[in-house]
Amino acid sequence: MKKILLPVDGSERCMKSVDLVRKLYDPKEVEIAIVTVKEDYESFIRTEFEPEKVYEENMPMLDDVEKQLDGYKVCDKKVLVGKSAGTEIIEYANANKVHAIIMTKSSKPGHQTILGSVTAHVVKNSRCVVIITPEK
Repeated sequence: MKKILLPVDGSERCMKSVDLVRKLYDPKEVEIAIVTVKEDYESFIRTEFEPEKVYEENMPMLDDVEKQLDGYKVCDKKVLVGKSAGTEIIEYANANKVHAIIMTKSSKPGHQTILGSVTAHVVKNSRCVVIITPEK
């Protein structure tokens, strides 16, 4: 069974990756790992003292994505905290033997024609296939 990594940030554009998973993969062929990355200083500091709080605050978003993947096996839901979202995504993919990463070009409005910095980092450093969700 192939493992697909789906990095999400809760943006509407990011959720297009969920639609792409449903179009490309049969639920019997894959298992999905859903991650979100908190790279802000506050989350980084709070993780040291209240790691469960940072996780609890972000779980509803991960649960929403899982609901949209009804019928698919979700093998992992994680909140990753670090200085660089791209680095965290790559480290997770390598450590968990991910077959493919599916993500958007950029989650920022107005950036649909260029790769965002996180996506560019993942494409450049990934050891697995990276599928970038089309805008339309």
